[in-house]
Amino acid sequence: MSVETMIKAVERWIGTGEPNDIQRWYRERNGAAYNYNFPWCDATITRAAVEAGEYEAVCHGTDYAYTVAHAARFKAAGEWHAGTKGIRRGDIVFFDWAGTNEIAKIDHVGIVTGVSGSLVYTIEGNTASVCARRVRTEADIAGYGRPKYKAATTTASGSSGSKRPQVSLAKLVKASKVDPPKKGTPVSYAPAKYVEQALVAERLLAARYADGHFGTATRSAYSLWQQRCGFTGTQPGGDADGTPGMTTLRRLGQKHGFDVVA
Repeated sequence: MSVETMIKAVERWIGTGEPNDIQRWYRERNGAAYNYNFPWCDATITRAAVEAGEYEAVCHGTDYAYTVAHAARFKAAGEWHAGTKGIRRGDIVFFDWAGTNEIAKIDHVGIVTGVSGSLVYTIEGNTASVCARRVRTEADIAGYGRPKYKAATTTASGSSGSKRPQVSLAKLVKASKVDPPKKGTPVSYAPAKYVEQALVAERLLAARYADGHFGTATRSAYSLWQQRCGFTGTQPGGDADGTPGMTTLRRLGQKHGFDVVA
């Protein structure tokens, strides 16, 4: 399920201190206003949502560092629940250390990993300056947002899997050859944006180039990804020349929440 993909994406940051790659990543996407050691609890949720392919569900297409704005967006979408009644795994939980349920007074955010009686188990970024698991009670919880995660599907074997974005290797390769001399829109293959967002998350591509246009900057970034995967030969026709291949594309998709088809 996509809930599990999201939680797994947050789990990989457990133990992270500061300053950290989450802060650097968010700064690259959102500018100098996020220089220095800014509070990064909601940046952690944003980063994980991008990596899990759940950016629209969790963040409604917007990066968040300000928890009040994020909770308000859940409320505007009809996805906000005050207090803890009905809270469950995968919910985005917001805290007010003063003990109110008022969105304007929210201080902090995390993701719910489990509930046992009155105890709510979470993972939170920027808690005592690290990303860590915590156990919370209703006294600290202002409320939670319930993202509309991608629906689960049933495979032929009966197992459950999430509907993740799909990227066609053939169409992506074509875009990588057609787009570089062009600028702007229309783009040759719109799902190229999923690949670009993954390259941004890997800190190989500047966020401004994640526009679905597989231009020269994206080719260069993809070449760096191929080299990171152990391939060599950056000359045209080489294994790391920036033209996507099945092995490296699947690795990128597995890590950042999209599936690859021929």
